Amino acid sequence: MKKVGILTYHNGFNYGACLQAYALQHVLERYDVDCTIINYEPIDFLASREMFSRRPFKLKEIVKVVTRTPYYKSLKNRERLFREYNDNCLKTTKLLRKREEVIAETAKYDAVFCGSDQIWNLGKKAGPAANTIYFMDFPKEQKRIAYAASFGSWVKEADSREEDILPWLKQFDKISVRENSGVEYLQSKGIDCIQALDPTVLLDADEYNSICAEPIIDGKYILMFGWNVNADLISVAKAAAKKFNLPVYNIVPPPRGLMSGIKRELAIGPCEFLSMVKNASFIVTNSFHGTAFSTTFEKPFVSVVTGKADVRMESLLRQLGLSDCLLEKDDIDFDKLMDIDYSDVMEKKRLLRNDSLNFIEKAVKDII
Repeated sequence: MKKVGILTYHNGFNYGACLQAYALQHVLERYDVDCTIINYEPIDFLASREMFSRRPFKLKEIVKVVTRTPYYKSLKNRERLFREYNDNCLKTTKLLRKREEVIAETAKYDAVFCGSDQIWNLGKKAGPAANTIYFMDFPKEQKRIAYAASFGSWVKEADSREEDILPWLKQFDKISVRENSGVEYLQSKGIDCIQALDPTVLLDADEYNSICAEPIIDGKYILMFGWNVNADLISVAKAAAKKFNLPVYNIVPPPRGLMSGIKRELAIGPCEFLSMVKNASFIVTNSFHGTAFSTTFEKPFVSVVTGKADVRMESLLRQLGLSDCLLEKDDIDFDKLMDIDYSDVMEKKRLLRNDSLNFIEKAVKDII
């Protein structure tokens, strides 16, 4: 049996990052390969994602600690649930802290898949997540495949690092990227690639049910989910609560959504996130993964737009025939949103997956 490694962001306290790793591993295992996630977490990245900063010197970190202290127990449980998810739901290597350990580990595999997430974002805003190791910037000893990798907004500045990144990228045997902007950039440099779906979209609800937690909330509720908990998201969530006469729950820690008056349920890891989506009566989101999982579990939802719509969110909903769910706060018709024909949506999703799954299948066949 051939050995395949996955090199990605999988252990941040972020639902999308954690679940995309699960999804890609799950898909690869369909092809009878021994698939393992390379468990890389440098110390500076660990410190950046913790619920409570170890050294809160910056104002932003001080605010985070102060506003989160009343939720200390729930947030510590949240950390525990994320760790348990990594231990129980992902097949990983031992924890690696140094790039030299990662290079040694990759040598054990017949192929390494890099992606998804913004693994190729080297911009300043990426902070400690910016790391050239995800370009596999070391001598090649195995097949290298990028699946739905992303430069994020840094694609506009990638020219500034061309001398570095292009030789590394040219070592990849196959490349797919997440956004059209990445396709255009790489093709302009003579690198063949396709656009592929976020791995989380490749699985159906029944493939997540095996790791989905039991219901968290007693009774019916509305889920509000977005890392950008802005005034528009809050306004729509409150309007939904009034319309359906149901409580709203926010699962994102302070200081996001501070003073919103909306209840928080914070002891929520990836498995609990799936449960919160699956069991919600209605979902209000401005997140791509909030949108994607709403469609996976066939829920009534609205994806709230503030200013310019998120490109990935807009593209997915357009392709699924759900553009009417992408709305500004003053254009919400809750009755219409409760009447989504998911039989048509799921058929469109199955067709949409074809190119991405074909890319993965061909990549694996080249290994075996």
